[in-house]
Amino acid sequence: MTFELWLLVGAGALLVPGAGLLGYGAVSLKASAAERLFYRYASRLDRHASFLMLGSTGTEIARLQVLLCVALLFASFLSRSWAVVAVAFFAAATPLLVLARKHRERVAKLEGQLDTWLLMLANALKATPSVGEAIASTVALVPAPFSEEVDLLVKELHLGAPLDRALRSSGRRINSTVISGAFATIIIARKTGGDLPGTLQRASAALREATRLEGVLRTKTAEGRGQVLVLASLPFVLCIVIAWLNRTWFDPMLSHGLGRGILLACGLAWLVAVIWAQQIAKADLR
Repeated sequence: MTFELWLLVGAGALLVPGAGLLGYGAVSLKASAAERLFYRYASRLDRHASFLMLGSTGTEIARLQVLLCVALLFASFLSRSWAVVAVAFFAAATPLLVLARKHRERVAKLEGQLDTWLLMLANALKATPSVGEAIASTVALVPAPFSEEVDLLVKELHLGAPLDRALRSSGRRINSTVISGAFATIIIARKTGGDLPGTLQRASAALREATRLEGVLRTKTAEGRGQVLVLASLPFVLCIVIAWLNRTWFDPMLSHGLGRGILLACGLAWLVAVIWAQQIAKADLR
């Protein structure tokens, strides 16, 4: 056997297992990336589901989504219907969007009940010097969903967690700057030995005033957004009316380069004006 033939056989012997190892590595890498992506998505679902106190975990919801999407895609392959594919995409995107919206709504409800809870806590501290006991006494007084969060806080205290750590943990769980600030006020006033009931009463009054001002601001900005919508739609309405009265009115602008350039400049000016007006109308107290 010549040297060239031996070289060819050796190269073939190395090529076959090398290609197999390369294919296995590519498949393993793809599986690992897909697994990381799945668990990252499941952790996001689990964070929302835990905050909303649902009976299912994020991993269970994600697995159910995967099974449903696979079944729908298989059904679309059999039926050759794009409507089933659209339903599969809807099933893939809806749970996270719905849970995120429910999360925001729950945080908004908690922020709306914060001033009431602070006032209840201040009154409870006038009867007992223990902050933990005062917090526990407000569970039956404050309405849901704030009572559920306070109940979790009290259970964490019963398990032996320090009050400061339990308050910080609850603030991270809710993830609201307003509520975290209120909890930080309790921690600081408790450590500095100040008048905690008076501090909480002043904080409650400040929150009520901020809520009132935010309501006024929301009303005014809603009026501004409505005016922006009306003003932004007027050019299109005017063009439609003119084209309906005279179909050849815009022909010089559409058939010449100068006219198209003017039309493009007007469109860019309209887009910049709408974005600018929307940013002005999005004013917030926070």
